[in-house]
Amino acid sequence: MSPGGRIKDSDVETVRERTDIVQLISEYVPLKKSGREFRGPCPFHQEKDPSFYVNPAKGVYFCFGCKESGGVFNFVMKAEGLNFAEAVERLADRIGYQVSFEASTEEELKGRQEKDRLYKLNQTASEYYHHILTESEHGKAALEYVIGRGFSKEIITEFNLGFAPPGWDNLVNFLTRKGFTERDMLTVGVVRERSGGGRPDERRVYDIFRNRVIFPILDHRGRVVAFGGRRMETGEKSDEPKYLNSPETPIYRKGHTLYGYYQARSSMQDSREAILVEGYTDLLALRQAGIPQVAATLGTALTANHFDLLGRICDSVFLAFDADRAGREAARRALEFWGRFPMEVFVVNLPEGEDPASLVENGGAETFLGARSAAEPLLEYAVRRIIEGSDTATPMGRRRAMQACVPVLSRVSTDDMRPVRNELVRNIADRLEMPTETAEVFLREAMSQAPGRSSFEAGEKPPAMWDKVEREALRVLVHSPDAVLDHMYLDSDYFSDLDNKKILEMLKEFPACDEEVLQAEFDAFLVRMVEGVEDSDLRGKVTRLLMEPPPECGAGYEDGVFNTLKLIFLKREKRRLEREIARVDKGLEPRKYESLCTQLLEIQQVIRDVYPYEDG
Repeated sequence: MSPGGRIKDSDVETVRERTDIVQLISEYVPLKKSGREFRGPCPFHQEKDPSFYVNPAKGVYFCFGCKESGGVFNFVMKAEGLNFAEAVERLADRIGYQVSFEASTEEELKGRQEKDRLYKLNQTASEYYHHILTESEHGKAALEYVIGRGFSKEIITEFNLGFAPPGWDNLVNFLTRKGFTERDMLTVGVVRERSGGGRPDERRVYDIFRNRVIFPILDHRGRVVAFGGRRMETGEKSDEPKYLNSPETPIYRKGHTLYGYYQARSSMQDSREAILVEGYTDLLALRQAGIPQVAATLGTALTANHFDLLGRICDSVFLAFDADRAGREAARRALEFWGRFPMEVFVVNLPEGEDPASLVENGGAETFLGARSAAEPLLEYAVRRIIEGSDTATPMGRRRAMQACVPVLSRVSTDDMRPVRNELVRNIADRLEMPTETAEVFLREAMSQAPGRSSFEAGEKPPAMWDKVEREALRVLVHSPDAVLDHMYLDSDYFSDLDNKKILEMLKEFPACDEEVLQAEFDAFLVRMVEGVEDSDLRGKVTRLLMEPPPECGAGYEDGVFNTLKLIFLKREKRRLEREIARVDKGLEPRKYESLCTQLLEIQQVIRDVYPYEDG
């Protein structure tokens, strides 16, 4: 385990410099020389023709198919499902380099030690529960129950299943003997404080898990962070819940954790897919049936963090929840995140009254895999549910159903999503038994009137000339440190595209340095810049700019590009002011009207002075 503190920047730089990106990626997929670059099949998605390129000079990669991009650390983070620090350590081990860590503050070190102690406590408790289940007379009935559910000893061992015996202080006493305090136990959530005074000889705390089969919950690094417990049936009525889970603690957040993810990660990487289920027994039943690429939510809704975790290693996610409210809620939550992560999401439609565990118990793995093969794409599932829940017997009913589908269609409103949108419109039309053209006209009109949509969001793009000039200006900058330094005070408002603005601001962070090391420092800066971009779409844009050849023209060409960029900005401002002036009532707001007119005259004068051949 890493000590407190962060890896030193100098060590990060050393690992980056000493890692040959071509050699690294060649360990995952075969690469062949293609001009200045190397080309091969993408390791992150299936494709017929190789569209994955590696540029050794820049130290970056880009896939024209799935748009994955970045440097050596991004690659390992994606391929291995690691965070940044873990990726640095993984590559350091690969080249035989020992990284060092910045000195922590006393507070940081104390916090790290506290968390390490909580991890150790959970690991100790997990081993205790497992011992009781597998080697103690107290766990004999529980072991018979678990095996009776069809779980093998291999599954019991792999997931370290355990048993919390009846009694109020079994775990408390055991952990106390191991040197842990009641405060530790309360912090990690394995005990509760007694209400009221109690007897003088009683402990202040008691075990949360009693007479329950225990499911240790691991984080993505294999550390025990929490527990789930299933009540053992005694035949007597009980007010205790069937399932009981650890509360959130300093080392456990439900929205960041998936049960079984650590054990399933390699299978998910190999298959490029994940199956999400709702509970512990669903997951273990699928694993027992030979379906390993499965993880489970932990009594909470799906979150962006769950999708981010899976998106690092998967192309497809299959939601296999019960065919009830929980399943519908999971699909609704997934729809909220649709398009934010580079994955396809499908809904596995289970028969009414069935869950994944009962399906494989009654029909074997083939039955579940058949349902998985017939899974619906998430958007199609969403519109089907809307239409099935609507009264479509009348024209007005069908109209209301189409209106209800607009939020789903808005997920695919951009031009690059047009094929998906067209297929979805055909799907809606077929379900409503109407001509596709009729549905298309109505839905296009409804989408254009949806609240909160700017003119560009509704599918309209800024003029192509703007994008072309902005991109060319950025291409000049990423290939020339001198150009970056010359245009350090260029206003980002000259760019209309938000991503282009961000790229400019990142480039302006390049520090001036000695001429003899300028290019080398700039190249290293660019790779750091790429690897530091968390937004995958933005990172892809930067990477593509780096992989394009530099402009072959001289300083005159550079001046022309930036002059054109500024002219477009001035004209854009001129049109904006003209629109504002047209909306202002001169009689009611004379000062505002006068101010806008003055600004317009100033813009027109600049255009005439600087660009005399332009029609101002």
